[in-house]
Amino acid sequence: MPYLITDDGCRLWTHVAGHGPRIVLVHGGPGWWDVFHDLSLPGFTLHRWDQRGCGRSDRRGPYTLARSVADLATVCGPDPCIVIGHSWGAALALEFAQAHPEAVSRLVLVSSVGLDGPPADYRPKVAERLAETAEADPWIAQISVNLADRTTAVDLSWKLNTPRFEPNQPCADALRAELSALPNRASACARVTAPTLLIHGAADLRPPPVTDTLLNSLPNAQRVVLDAVGHYPWLEAPTPFEKAVRDFLG
Repeated sequence: MPYLITDDGCRLWTHVAGHGPRIVLVHGGPGWWDVFHDLSLPGFTLHRWDQRGCGRSDRRGPYTLARSVADLATVCGPDPCIVIGHSWGAALALEFAQAHPEAVSRLVLVSSVGLDGPPADYRPKVAERLAETAEADPWIAQISVNLADRTTAVDLSWKLNTPRFEPNQPCADALRAELSALPNRASACARVTAPTLLIHGAADLRPPPVTDTLLNSLPNAQRVVLDAVGHYPWLEAPTPFEKAVRDFLG
């Protein structure tokens, strides 16, 4: 399997496919692995990778935002590229664009939770859906609550999690805690120079208004909301998702 080696010797699993302008995909979590295998954007080079400690990459720290940003810089390389981040990956992509504005030509934040995190009713809604989900595998059941169509949610969750790895809970805990403690996140957004697209599902349990803080803070941002879509829009509505990305990238 192909790997990139960071400056501190950590092996990061990577997968590069396609031809055209380069897009680096930043998966969600934290502590999870790349699930962009069903994302299709013909005419672009898609660079997938597993973050430090996750999936096929070396399971080692340190698990810090600074280290995660440095790892993403290794993946992006020396030339400006398009960066698409999903969920936690959107937060990491935003941190990278703030630290290295010259490295990002376009920024796409998919299913981001905004600067204030999920809404207060998020966890009660998750618990309600879990109670209604007939799936014995707890991980698949947990993922399925984030999909809008309840009749296909479990099947799509299995598809999304093939291949499947062990989540890295220490990594997740450390990065979530550091992100939530960051001061002045809104003012830091002023450092982002790249045009930014927010893509959000109307049926996401973290509804589109959670990204109002990003719209108000980023210098050049717009938002597209996809109807009847939850937290994984490229899987739930691939054609509208691709159109939104293509329209934005021109």
